[in-house]
Amino acid sequence: MPLRPSATEVTLTYDWSAVPQSVREYLEFPPFGPEHLTNSLAHLAELASVSGRNGA
Repeated sequence: MPLRPSATEVTLTYDWSAVPQSVREYLEFPPFGPEHLTNSLAHLAELASVSGRNGA
């Protein structure tokens, strides 16, 4: 969702519907810590920057 010309709101969502119940009972949810979102956003920014330089 665009916020302004150089900012976008990003939501990170995981679909665990295909994970068997036995596995979901074994794992604690969410299985990733808050730092995972930070890493994901940094990677997304890197990809967007490369894409922008390539004129894509």
